[in-house]
Amino acid sequence: MRAPVDLEIFKDYLRPYYLKWLYFKIRPEHRANYLSAWWNKPHFSLPSKSPAKISATLNEQLPQQDNRPDLLFLPMTDWHSRIQRTQHLAMGFGSLGTRCYYLNPHLGREFRGPYSRWNDVRAGAVARHVLEIHVHLPREPVYHHRMLTRGETDRLFSAVARLAKAGGGRKTIQLVSFPLWAPLAGRLKREFGFPVVYDCHDLLSGFRDISSDIVAAEPALLESADLVCFSSEWLLTEAVRHRPAVRHKSIVVRNGVTLADYAGIAPKERSGRPTIGYAGSLNFWFDVEAIREAALRHPEWHFTLIGRVESESIVPLRALPNVVLEGEVPYSDLPRRMADFDVAVIPFLKTPLTRATNPLKLYEYLCLGIPVVSTRLPEIEPFEDLVYLSDSPDDFVRQLEVAVAEDDSSRRARRKLAAESNSWLARCEQLNQRLELL
Repeated sequence: MRAPVDLEIFKDYLRPYYLKWLYFKIRPEHRANYLSAWWNKPHFSLPSKSPAKISATLNEQLPQQDNRPDLLFLPMTDWHSRIQRTQHLAMGFGSLGTRCYYLNPHLGREFRGPYSRWNDVRAGAVARHVLEIHVHLPREPVYHHRMLTRGETDRLFSAVARLAKAGGGRKTIQLVSFPLWAPLAGRLKREFGFPVVYDCHDLLSGFRDISSDIVAAEPALLESADLVCFSSEWLLTEAVRHRPAVRHKSIVVRNGVTLADYAGIAPKERSGRPTIGYAGSLNFWFDVEAIREAALRHPEWHFTLIGRVESESIVPLRALPNVVLEGEVPYSDLPRRMADFDVAVIPFLKTPLTRATNPLKLYEYLCLGIPVVSTRLPEIEPFEDLVYLSDSPDDFVRQLEVAVAEDDSSRRARRKLAAESNSWLARCEQLNQRLELL
């Protein structure tokens, strides 16, 4: 008697082709940018039996000026989707001259054709000194829905081993941003001696779409990592509360801003109708009631919410005449779009997930000098002299009223100075001091 077919396994095999060849043709508005962006850049094969050829290609693509270790990023997000912490760190280290490899988490979806052994590993430059590595797997998971299988990990290990062998024993440090990669990272450490840095930048248990087996893999990663990098003090404190031994190998490296992306961009001149703006994920942690209350009490204000709608709780805001849901905007356009805000907002519900977060958008808002109104959160409280903090939807509206009326050029200048001291380059230099000890 035949064993029943596992429907989820069948979906994993079918998904890349169903999405590319059917679903996105019917619903092009749902097509993620990354599905075509990567193939518009030059890319090349990493042949399995030619380490000398790979080495020559890598040295041509990413010339090294010194003996600093290479960095292998095992990320939580595709390079070509929303630009987040891991991409910023890779670009920051790349700008310092460090050779960086960024393993693409979607693995096979971006390959143009069906899986074959001839297209399993390709690479391409995505930023200065940063190569994105694509490994085509026959069965592609929904990235947050399950751990990789042993066979998938074996295939990924084989791909990364090509880089290791081509490097001729060059030291490589792994920056792991998601527990899904833990088995791969552990094997690379055992086989090649690559130290593991776990970049713990979110409270994984606070999300609704991350599978329980991925969350359950995090404690072992915390314990086995050579260094744990936390994006907030809250995350460090919570981890140490459960595992005191983690403290001695931990560091807090907060988020930051790429100053060059905001160079020459000035906020717009104030007009008669203030624009209240937000840029980021529109998910279940977004305080819909705070925005709704503000929009109803101030119909003369215009609200621009930039970001992909990822929760049904956001949808009712579409009914408000002075609220516009802009959808996703490419990162390259964000500085200019945010410069149109008269006031920027971080309206988050108070949950363990948001208490743990160090909002990346805070530093981007500060870089523009514009007033910011935010829910009172632990990582934002140190900026209380520059940010208007609120404790309820009603308080949020009151703080918005003060922020809209603000006319203080010195405060705007101090916000920009605060952003300058919180750059991604500074974060990379801070982290690099600890990497040198590994």
